[in-house]
Amino acid sequence: MKRDNSENKSLKELYRQLIIHHAKNPLNFGKLSNNPIRAEGINPLCGDKIRIYLNINEADTIEGLTFEGTGCAISIASASLMTTTLRNMKKYQANQYALNLISNLNEPKSQEAGQLMMDSQEINALEGVKDFPSRIKCATLSWQTFISALNNKKITTTEK
Repeated sequence: MKRDNSENKSLKELYRQLIIHHAKNPLNFGKLSNNPIRAEGINPLCGDKIRIYLNINEADTIEGLTFEGTGCAISIASASLMTTTLRNMKKYQANQYALNLISNLNEPKSQEAGQLMMDSQEINALEGVKDFPSRIKCATLSWQTFISALNNKKITTTEK
């Protein structure tokens, strides 16, 4: 399904606004108390460093999810979006969501490609990073670090 130019322009504008807003005003920035699960993610090409903190309750639901770190606007904005999107999800559901987002952002951009088709217009706007392939790792760093935290892996990197 080919998108018309007005739809492409609005997605690009939403992407720009989203990155600026979340980079300047990140949500859920800081440490969690109560001995959270944590992991650190590093993007050595860009210099982004993100720490994820999460608490999972007895029902396997993500009760708390925050981040700290430094990085480019895309990295910080994506981490901010991740914390609000995955909070209150079941652990398995959040893991699948993160894996799907990473996979979708790493798919080559094509004229026929559709949006991520996630449940949030803001998350779908992250697809704008496909216009800047070198920045995809910036956008996925926090999501990869979240998955690492779920798997008790303390450090992850965008480089294999």
